[in-house]
Formats: sequence, C-alpha cells, structure tokens
Amino acid sequence: MLDNGELKVGDRLPPERELSKQLNVSRAALREGLRTLENAGLLELRQGKLGGAFVANARPQAISENMSDLLKMGGISLTQLTEARAWIEEVVVRVACERAEEADFQALEENIRLAEQLFSQGRMMEKLDANIEFHNVLATATKNPVLLMMTQTLGNVMRSFARRLGAETKRSVVRSRSRFIELLRSRDADACVKEMNEQLRTVQKVYMQFAKARGIYNMAVPVAPAAAGKSILLGRRRTPLPLSDDDDKPQAPAPAVITVARKRTAAKPLAKTG
Repeated sequence: MLDNGELKVGDRLPPERELSKQLNVSRAALREGLRTLENAGLLELRQGKLGGAFVANARPQAISENMSDLLKMGGISLTQLTEARAWIEEVVVRVACERAEEADFQALEENIRLAEQLFSQGRMMEKLDANIEFHNVLATATKNPVLLMMTQTLGNVMRSFARRLGAETKRSVVRSRSRFIELLRSRDADACVKEMNEQLRTVQKVYMQFAKARGIYNMAVPVAPAAAGKSILLGRRRTPLPLSDDDDKPQAPAPAVITVARKRTAAKPLAKTG
C-alpha cells in the first residue's frame, strides 16, 4: 500500500482490527509488522484517542541508526564513512553556492554565532551538535530534500562516533565557518569547496589523534573529494593524504566511554585503496 501510493505521508491506517481482517493476518502478526515499519521510519505509532498508525515523513535517524550499528560492528569503516561524507559535502557546497538565498545565509550565520557562544561557555558537546547542524543547514540551502537526507544521515552517524571520543576544543572550526560564509555569499564555489575540505581534514586529524590515543587505528584522513573523484574516473589507485605536524595541536579530550576498542598494538601502515 505504501509502495503503490495508496498510502501517503500523514495518512492514518485503518484500526488494528479492521486492518488485520483486510490483510488476513492475526493481530499479533500485524503489530509486529507495524513495529518493523516504525523502526524503519515509515510509520509513526501514536497513543491516545487520536492515536493509531500514521505514515511518517522520511526519518533519516532510522537510517543513521542502522549505519551507526554497522560502524560499531565493523560492517563499514570510519574511513569509508568519512570519504562518503566528504564527497557528498562537495556536491552540497557547490549546489548551495548556486541556490542559497538570504534566509539561508542568515541561518548559517546564526549557527556560527551559536557555536561561538557555546565554545566561550565551555559547552563543547553542545558545540559539537551545532557544528554538525551547520552541515544540515547548508544542505537545506540546496533546496534538494535528498541531499538534505543524506547529509543528516551521515552527520548523525558522525555525531554518534564523535560523542564516543569527546568534542574537539579548538576555535578553528568557527573561524573557518566565518570565512566559508563570506565565500558562499560571493558565490565562489571552488573557494568554498577548498575551505570546507581543509576544515573537514583538520577536524578529522583531531579525531584521528583522539582515536589513536584510545587504541583505535583503523582511521585515515580521506583524500580530497575532487582528487578522489578524478582518480575513480581514471581508475587510479590513491592513498590517504599524509598528516602534517601542526603547531595548533588539539587538547586532550575529556574521558569518554568507548563501546568497542581494540587492544593497543603497533600501528600498521594503511594500505592503498583502489
């Protein structure tokens, strides 16, 4: 019924007794099916007199929860996740640079002010949330709900990972965002992409150091999106961008609970990826 368009977003399903008769299944089987669809983000189950099963709007959180589980269980690597995020981010930046309106610029600037305020108050985990939300606001400026959904999904997974390691404690992200907004307003797509890539790589370096300090070594700073895309098209092999020593080294993060961590061993060299 969902697939063929009989049910649309906001529609209420028939009462449980009636629906079980229509589908010729027991009410117990029906309840199990409804819960499965709820977990998949397709239905919203509400309680009370006006409750029932309703067709839900797309819920990226449901997808990100599955991806987060895969990340924790080793189904996908952090390197794969960050590569995908960086490549998608370049598309988002270029489209937003073309389509952003004044309201979008103001929303991005408000996000930067919030992040600055949270930083000055030492509320680092809340600043982390604001920093991730910046990417969602930027994706909104593309006017494309698919790009927004993909950005939200990857951002939610990255938030889950970052919370395990602790929030980075430098002001560089806020400074980079301010430069980014100026470039976005000038519609300089190439400069916007460059600024975003450098900022993402800087943050990734910080979390790479955090992870290594906790005995997790399967991380790498991804190659710049444009270069990676070119290498894929040309069938070339590529290696992660080398990490350079930085005078502005991150402060040690606050202790965080790690769900799964390998026993510390000598770090193995990262293999080239195809």
